[in-house]
Amino acid sequence: MTRAALIVSMLAAAALLAACSEKPQTVSSTHKKSDSVAWQGAPGDPFVAKGWTAGDKDSWQRQIHQRNQYQNEYNRTQ
Repeated sequence: MTRAALIVSMLAAAALLAACSEKPQTVSSTHKKSDSVAWQGAPGDPFVAKGWTAGDKDSWQRQIHQRNQYQNEYNRTQ
């Protein structure tokens, strides 16, 4: 009986200590602000679409239109 109580108490202690190891969830300083306009984008990001320059509203609108046309099923079936 004492061995079972020891095992249970050690498991309870391990569960309590595991809860203390959670890392704080804070926003990093490199996070993009959500209050900026969409076409400002992320300068220096290697994953931006080709033909789009950050800060140019017209090229951003053309890129969004082109992306939407690739998702249009009517255009894809013809």
